[in-house]
Amino acid sequence: MSKDILGIKQQEERHLSIFSTMYRAGAPLLIALLALPALADEPGGLVTGSFGDQPLELTVAPELSGATVIGNYADVSLLAAQMEGDLGPVNLELVINGELPAPSEVALTITFARDMGRNWSGDQDSLTLTLDEFTPGDGIVALKGTLTGQVSGGPASETRPVTFSFDTRLDELD
Repeated sequence: MSKDILGIKQQEERHLSIFSTMYRAGAPLLIALLALPALADEPGGLVTGSFGDQPLELTVAPELSGATVIGNYADVSLLAAQMEGDLGPVNLELVINGELPAPSEVALTITFARDMGRNWSGDQDSLTLTLDEFTPGDGIVALKGTLTGQVSGGPASETRPVTFSFDTRLDELD
């Protein structure tokens, strides 16, 4: 073979080798990218908002949250926590029961771990629930909405305003 043809052949082999290496290196990345929609389908989510003038951002604990749906009836229990910040560990529990789209029972409990007795609660009499999405499917319930109103409690039995938005995916329980 002539030197020109041999040089071209060697260049082609190098390009094929580079593409082969890129393909092998890219395969895990491609698999990870393809898995992203599946990860988005996993239970979890965030609850953001405020307790009085204190902002809170809480992460939903998927293993302690879930939803049961029977026809138009929903029974939802959501537990979220914020471990960092000035307020210390904070737990938020939201319970929703009743016929959709306007469930008759709503209960919110906020617990501050650093100060015993700093528990706050509210229900459908002091809170307004707006559900933007409640979609069951494939064992997961997509739940988005807003909760506004007032909670009572604390060491001095006070009342404080709350506003929370939630964007969650919960396991659908039997």
